[in-house]
Amino acid sequence: MNEGDAPVVSVPARNNGLASRAALGSPRRPWDDYDVCLFDIDGTLMLCKDAVHYHAFCAALRMLSGRPLDLTGVTAHGNTDAGILRDALLLAGVPESLWRPRIAEALDGMCAFVWEQRKQICGEVLPGVRSVLGHLRRRGVLLGVVTGNLERIGRIKLECCGLEECFDFGAYSDGCECRTEVFRNAVAQARSLAGTQATICSVGDTPADVKAAREVGIDVIAVATGIHSEEQLQAERPDFCVANLRQLFASRASVSD
Repeated sequence: MNEGDAPVVSVPARNNGLASRAALGSPRRPWDDYDVCLFDIDGTLMLCKDAVHYHAFCAALRMLSGRPLDLTGVTAHGNTDAGILRDALLLAGVPESLWRPRIAEALDGMCAFVWEQRKQICGEVLPGVRSVLGHLRRRGVLLGVVTGNLERIGRIKLECCGLEECFDFGAYSDGCECRTEVFRNAVAQARSLAGTQATICSVGDTPADVKAAREVGIDVIAVATGIHSEEQLQAERPDFCVANLRQLFASRASVSD
């Protein structure tokens, strides 16, 4: 389903807590009737209550710029790890010629930092996540990760919450500065595993997730468990928009985590 399939509207109507194009009379596939489902990590599957990843960014920025820098003013949610470093350095006025040749070294240093501090990571699995993953698995859906995290960092976060074994494959941001690149990699992997005609849906908590999904031609479920409200997410016209993943079961019998 492409972005142009639905009429231009403001905020979609609600149906048992589930806002979607179907509420407007536009046809759609049921949320659990895809061959492949891709999940973002931060704000979608889990919340990290620690600052390990943040401090890894600060250490990398100091290494690249030669002075203390942080992420103030930088859009991190919906970005990639490399993109966050880039944006912070550009905002601070650090010439690209100084940091670009060392970006790979800085990213590797971030992964090493998080690995060393991995016991300090405190992750909370978000409501409905385990239920949705289990439900999709029982239906034979191929499950993947699509995230702006570098692979070594993303895997550590999934491991700390006991979620890594839930997924068949993952598309991480290694080698990517743009979120759409990560989504393209995810779709390529999905089609390699499930076939070129496989139906694919992604699940994310930011407008950037919705936009990236649209750019690669897949459907998208927006979930307001990150920093963005349902209204902000609905403005991007996802196929579904929910407050949390439990609401996907709103029209079904109650399923508990």
